[in-house]
Amino acid sequence: MPKALIRRYLPSPEKIREQKSLGFMRHRLGDPSVWHLNRRSASLAMFWGIFFAFMPMPFQMVPATLIAVGLRINLPMVLVLTWLTNPITVLPFMYAAYASGSLVLSVPMLHWAEMEGLMKAMLSLDAESSGNGVMAQLKPFFVGTVILGVMLGSLGYVGMQGYWRWHVVKQWQGRAARRAIAREQAQQKNL
Repeated sequence: MPKALIRRYLPSPEKIREQKSLGFMRHRLGDPSVWHLNRRSASLAMFWGIFFAFMPMPFQMVPATLIAVGLRINLPMVLVLTWLTNPITVLPFMYAAYASGSLVLSVPMLHWAEMEGLMKAMLSLDAESSGNGVMAQLKPFFVGTVILGVMLGSLGYVGMQGYWRWHVVKQWQGRAARRAIAREQAQQKNL
């Protein structure tokens, strides 16, 4: 893990606690465990970051921050992962969410023209014009976001656990090889 590189750019917990602008959160954000990178913290950060990336809400980073601070998991990683869905990637994610939700609910997929109308109704602030028809059409989308969030978050969790273990085993093997070489060199000097 490139811990040294990451630590170089992160503020220290002391600097965070000194920030008066953070208000009541500054002591919680100053907790070193929120900034610490270990297997548990990184794996849970993968799950919650990906989960909140799929939640169709504005300011996804706010609940992601509250979860990270509450569970004492790596905050920077959670926040970065919430940006998986950004203005560039949101349409494929929305389509995948709607498709998976309609598959689970056994609802036929909308055609592109219907999807466009649904998007316009979602983005309009006029609740009366959208009505119950829009909410019925959005049900597969909301179900799909939860399904994709949990499934891909779980996949990220398992993937990080596996990657971390692979990385540690690789380091152990490297140390064992260096020790064996050092032992051989020491034995050759003694001869």
